[in-house]
Amino acid sequence: MGFRRAQTMAFAVDEINRNPNLLHNVTLGYSLYDNCIHVKLALQAALSLANGQEKNVKLERTCEGTPSVLGIVGDPSSTRSIAISRVLGLYRVPLVRAMIQILKHFGWTWAGLLISDDDYGVHAARSFQSDLGPIAGGCLAYTEILPWTNDRTELKRIVNVMRKSTARVVIVFAHQSHMLNLMEEVIRQNVTGLQWMASEAWTSAAVLQAPHLMPYLGGTLGIAIRRGEIPGLKNFLLQIRPDLKYNNSNGNNLCRFSPTPAGWIEDGGALCTGQEVLEDEVAEEFLDVSDLRPEYNVYKAVYALAHALDDMLQCEPGRGPFSGDTCAQLQRLEPWQLVYYLEKVNFTTQFGDHVSFDENGDALPIYDIMNWSWLPDGSTEVQNVGEVKRSTVKGEELTLDEEKIFWNFDPKKPPRSVCSDSCPPGTRVARRKGQPECCFDCVPCSGGKISNATTALSLANGQEKNVKLERTCEGTPSVLGIVGDSSSTHTITISRILGLYRVPLVSLLIMCIYQFTVTDNVLSLKQFSNYFPVFMMLRYDSFLQVSYFATCSCLSDRQTFPSFFRTIPSDSFQVRAMIQILKHFGWTWAGLLISGDDYGVHAARSFQSDLGPIAGGCLAYTEILPWTNDRTELKRIVNVMRKSTARVVIVFAHQPHMLNLMEEVVRQNVTGLQWMASEGGTSAAVLQAPHLMPYLGGTLGIAIRRGEIPGLKNFLLKIRPDLKYNNSNGNNLVNQFWEHTFQCRFSPTPAGWIEDGGALCTGQEVLEDEVAEEFLDVSDLRPEYNVYKAVYALAHALDDMLQCEPGRGPFSGDTCAHLQRLEPWQLVHYLENINFTTSFGDQVSFDENGDALPIYDIMNWSWLPDGSSKVQNVGEVKRSTFKGEELTLDEEKIFWNFHPKKPPRSVCSDSCPPGTRIARRKGQPDCCFDCVPCSGGKISNATNSMECISCPEDFWSNIQNDHCVPKKTEFLSYHEPLGICLTVTSVLGSFICLVVLCIFVHYRSTPIVRANNSELSFQLLMSLKLCFLCSLLFIGPPRLWTCQLRHAAFGISFVLCISCILVKTMVVLAVFRASKPGGEASMKWFGAAQQRGTVLVLTSVQAAICTVWLVSASPAPHKNTQYHSDKIVYECAIGSTVGFGILLGYIGLLAILSFVLAFLARNLPDSFNEASPGKYADAVEVFAILASSFGLLVALFGPKCYIILVRPERNTKKAIMGRGA
Repeated sequence: MGFRRAQTMAFAVDEINRNPNLLHNVTLGYSLYDNCIHVKLALQAALSLANGQEKNVKLERTCEGTPSVLGIVGDPSSTRSIAISRVLGLYRVPLVRAMIQILKHFGWTWAGLLISDDDYGVHAARSFQSDLGPIAGGCLAYTEILPWTNDRTELKRIVNVMRKSTARVVIVFAHQSHMLNLMEEVIRQNVTGLQWMASEAWTSAAVLQAPHLMPYLGGTLGIAIRRGEIPGLKNFLLQIRPDLKYNNSNGNNLCRFSPTPAGWIEDGGALCTGQEVLEDEVAEEFLDVSDLRPEYNVYKAVYALAHALDDMLQCEPGRGPFSGDTCAQLQRLEPWQLVYYLEKVNFTTQFGDHVSFDENGDALPIYDIMNWSWLPDGSTEVQNVGEVKRSTVKGEELTLDEEKIFWNFDPKKPPRSVCSDSCPPGTRVARRKGQPECCFDCVPCSGGKISNATTALSLANGQEKNVKLERTCEGTPSVLGIVGDSSSTHTITISRILGLYRVPLVSLLIMCIYQFTVTDNVLSLKQFSNYFPVFMMLRYDSFLQVSYFATCSCLSDRQTFPSFFRTIPSDSFQVRAMIQILKHFGWTWAGLLISGDDYGVHAARSFQSDLGPIAGGCLAYTEILPWTNDRTELKRIVNVMRKSTARVVIVFAHQPHMLNLMEEVVRQNVTGLQWMASEGGTSAAVLQAPHLMPYLGGTLGIAIRRGEIPGLKNFLLKIRPDLKYNNSNGNNLVNQFWEHTFQCRFSPTPAGWIEDGGALCTGQEVLEDEVAEEFLDVSDLRPEYNVYKAVYALAHALDDMLQCEPGRGPFSGDTCAHLQRLEPWQLVHYLENINFTTSFGDQVSFDENGDALPIYDIMNWSWLPDGSSKVQNVGEVKRSTFKGEELTLDEEKIFWNFHPKKPPRSVCSDSCPPGTRIARRKGQPDCCFDCVPCSGGKISNATNSMECISCPEDFWSNIQNDHCVPKKTEFLSYHEPLGICLTVTSVLGSFICLVVLCIFVHYRSTPIVRANNSELSFQLLMSLKLCFLCSLLFIGPPRLWTCQLRHAAFGISFVLCISCILVKTMVVLAVFRASKPGGEASMKWFGAAQQRGTVLVLTSVQAAICTVWLVSASPAPHKNTQYHSDKIVYECAIGSTVGFGILLGYIGLLAILSFVLAFLARNLPDSFNEASPGKYADAVEVFAILASSFGLLVALFGPKCYIILVRPERNTKKAIMGRGA
């Protein structure tokens, strides 16, 4: 049927893909994963998914699968579902409440409960305990755990309880196999007259509806999964065809695909063709789709995922439900985003069932109620007689068709099952001492008092019944405190039940030592010696049982375990302690090996959540070690370790796991690993054998805190057995220990013991002579020290309670607790507030989760030169209320099993130094990355920076990209070659002007000077000199005054220069015109005064332009960061482009031929303007000034100076006039 459920999922996916109205343009895919009914494999897949690795998980020889990334249509088993869901989320079932509604309907307030010893049964027991009273006013007559095996003794005891009880209703929350074993004993004792109520696990079990069982089970009322219809499923199943490329040689079919196993054909085996007809061969049950129950749930689950995806795809960008109003993207979809939409799905199936999820992730529950009818012909029929459902409006609703119900009683009507009848009006309830609240007497009201209502109160089961532990172990749980089990898994089971009563459970230990005989030596002396001091200390300190050893972090959940305390640190701190060691040595890349139980699973969860945030590390792999010596699985795990680059291996498992693993490690000779052990294996002497030390030498382990208990050794030596007690059928631990240690028996001895040469115990044997040294060695007390602290914790709590002053107590009405009427929850209050220091100096107090202040010793396995080994303390990890977690290590004492003798390196990627950033490698854990140098202008100044940060605007990254430095400021400087050249040229030009001026002054009376209008020539030379000097304003760092003067001064000087040229030209033209007949009148406009006035007016216009420009939008210094990203160009911003344009335009009007190109270039875009890059813009402008100035200087005054200095003979009026002609 599991195959049909898997195919139902495939059918639903196929149907959705063909539906145009759902997930349009999106095709769903799926992977079928078989956990082969193994919790370990379910956990392995869940851890793989949580780890972010979608790796193939080897299940069995023929089972492989890849966990789905976004959604899992899950396991039918609660235990495996819990194992997966504890890693991926949480779960909850309303089945118990449905059964309670039936109890309430028929008035059955007194019922027995039988459960399976797994999560399915334990959770049901908790729900019945908490809900039966408040909902139905009922309580449980007994609660029994059904054994997994056919344990005749235990089953006989349970059926005796059922037979003797007055409860006529028996609720069974277990599996078909449990019921088969139980019914054998029910038939044997012929227990009839019971009304059975079945959970969905066995309601439809046909094997229990056999004719010989119906006299007992007829009339059973059972809860069944809702039946549904899936049109088209049968045709889909008939179309299934195998993949002929897949060889199923390891399967269990009646045929085999080619290539077949060796000898298959020869032995008459058939060859599979893939054309076999399903309808001919397959059992009718497989193709019967008339009673689809689990399959219908699978169908709804697939559609729920599809509707969630469809709703997600309808999201409008900018109006999404996630951070920044974003939507989820199908290509980058995260599972938690799909969870958001799953929480909001709301649709109706074709069968008419409404599907949505409540705040706990539960669909609106609905169950069919089934009844087992025993027909007259001896056959049976299971029929639907009603339903229980919960709606959002009406809550829980029960619908029953009582006329259809078959009752296996005479008369045919429901039985009565109450402990006490309701008290009628006129009476009151008087509870029976020591019995549940459903059991009471009705006492008439005394004179003057009345009661006018019927009363029947109930409370959870309060019986202190004997709990059968093993063959020879019986005990009654302590009312006030229990010292708990050394196994976390057992602890969880007990604490979940005890938590309902708030019985304080201090680090759980309920130990049952097996029977010790010559033929039944269950525990070795070594194992027994480890446990025995614990029991002796209980007797030494107090009769109360308080202990030490359950470490599962799940027990810190105060909601689930409200009365749990412990004196050993939880695994969550143990994990954090190990992470502190990893962080100390810089080991960011490690492998994790765990056991497939609560101890390992919760540790794996803690590592997954804490390793990254605390130590910046991650797990290279997470593997679950098998309980058995599974060579294939162990070989695969060791191969993973060998191929991995992680050199550190963390083991959170038990000694048997490590022994099996090390056999394979030795076989493959895997050395060079740094092992880290949890407290479960740190002190395992068997692992410190010489042949293992080449591999395990240097191991660092976490160990329970060592303590000292003065007087314990003397107490152990004074132990004497009770000679009056025969241990053959009892549980006197001292007597059992005595018989095992001295290989004798107390009188009366078993039959034939003396005859076979067996010794008789006298009680006077000397322990020191016979007992192994380990038992009496109290120098290394670790679990025992926790027991000691636990007992003292209870003692201090009781002592604090006895100090309470009446009227000032902590309870209702300021009352105190009384020792004679002490309730467990009152002791819990005082346990929560204890604070004392042991004689060894350790502080003991409990936090809000019931955990003591944690402290662990750090142990190191030294491999000595003589081949022996030594486990030594090299530090400690502890948490204090003020400083938090503290790690102390004496590194000089640590033995490293490497060459050279120093810690190994274990990283996936080396740390990225400052100046680089981390670039994640796609598809690999966060610890695996590349180091990418920061780009220009960005830096990282820390190791392993995730991002490079940009430098401020005026700064740039240095060569190493690890810090910002001020950007280099660039301007045309007097100290650089270009600036020097321009300065020299400018000064040279100015000097030449001065020389020319001197020449003209000296030769002012010569014809050539006089002929060239000496006054204008002097003005022109002065203006050219100013032009040369103006270029100096463009060199050096820009200042406000230089920026304001450079363009204005040059503009005015140059206009003065050109004005002089224009006037000279005009004068020359006028002179030549005057030399012609009738032209004498024109000279009156070009007299000396007119020449000066013209030059002045033309120059004043430019001066006015410059004045307006400087007043309205003055040029100013500006640090330009746009030209170059790595430096600042310090320049003068011209202020107003219009003003500068008018200035140049005016010059162009006066000398269009000289300045047209400069004017056009000034207004070209930067990409075409070669003058734009930085300081070279100033240089270009200086070149322009100098070139134009030199051009004018040479063109105007070069020939004249040539004649004056070189050809003086031509400096005559005659020569000039002749040339002029």
